[in-house]
Amino acid sequence: MDSRKRIRTHSHLKKILWLSWRDIKNPDSGGAEKVAIEVASRFVKDQIPVTIFSSRFPNAKKQEKIRGVKVIRRGGLVTCRFFAFLYYIRRTREFDLIIDEINTIPFFSIFYAKKKTVVLIHQLAKEYWFSQTFWPINLVGYYLESFFLRPYRKLSTITVSESTKKDLIKFGFTNIKVVREGLDFKPQIITTSKKDLILFIGRLIAAKGPQDAIRAFEIIKSEFPTAKLSIIGKGSLRFINSLKKLIKELSLGKSIDLKGFITQKTKINLLKKAKVILIPSVREGWGLVATEANALGCVPVAYNAPGLRDSIKNGETGLLAPANPQALAKTSLRLLKNEALWTKLSQTGYNWAKKISWENCYKDFSNLVSSYHKE
Repeated sequence: MDSRKRIRTHSHLKKILWLSWRDIKNPDSGGAEKVAIEVASRFVKDQIPVTIFSSRFPNAKKQEKIRGVKVIRRGGLVTCRFFAFLYYIRRTREFDLIIDEINTIPFFSIFYAKKKTVVLIHQLAKEYWFSQTFWPINLVGYYLESFFLRPYRKLSTITVSESTKKDLIKFGFTNIKVVREGLDFKPQIITTSKKDLILFIGRLIAAKGPQDAIRAFEIIKSEFPTAKLSIIGKGSLRFINSLKKLIKELSLGKSIDLKGFITQKTKINLLKKAKVILIPSVREGWGLVATEANALGCVPVAYNAPGLRDSIKNGETGLLAPANPQALAKTSLRLLKNEALWTKLSQTGYNWAKKISWENCYKDFSNLVSSYHKE
């Protein structure tokens, strides 16, 4: 779409305040923060200033510009909400739209700027409480989520998958629209020179399932002795040590490589070489890594979980398995043993990925925000 046409479309929008508990430079940033910077930077290109208000992290600047977007950081992951309120009430006339991005706990802008607020929810926490916290905190958090969301049920809401939309409908949300996700690079069909390389890419936390990927790989390797597993991502030292301990217990030290954080270029090269990527997550907003894999001819095998059942068309662009390592391994072996099936899914996945772009994501997002703001 021509940028000048977009400017005319959004001429009633003057300035946006985007409230998010993390920004793209946060060490724990993920898909949600990626969407924020990609969409916000395109608003800026269309001459609509955006300020992202977020939390601080070690060695973070209090304020900086990232791709033309002003980023303000105050407080921690929880207290940033209070500082966001203080920031806004001193500038009530400066912003005419607020995007309240809810990641478990909202910014509560509904109580001080209801008429300006649009809600963005990538995913609900739900199962995360039980994989990331302990009793009784997990039960308290699980039930508090619905309490926090209740005031927002009637507001205009944006999400990134039909799975999250269905979850929100169960909570009583009535005005929900889904936007497409994006992709950082141009898809390239890679069906030759693939190795018996299997990948896991994601934050190293229990909810993302690297421990299940390791257990599944033990079964896969028993039938494919030359197979290798590369685990890519950041995590706490404690959790990484638990993964190392598991690898040692299963005698897989020579076959599993814990690569830690890698560059985008290295990730692309690995996806070009790998046949399969394991995504044993309990839940995703979308599952961007599945789309990235499809774009480079690597077939995703994932748990049949919310978000992943949206980003992966089961039997067409990848395979979904019941949520246990044995089923993940069995499904992966079905793919690895059937070259014709792997080739079919690799090609279909590539065609699917060609439809995904950040420009399309922005187009969906900006049209929705524009229409909501007129209401």
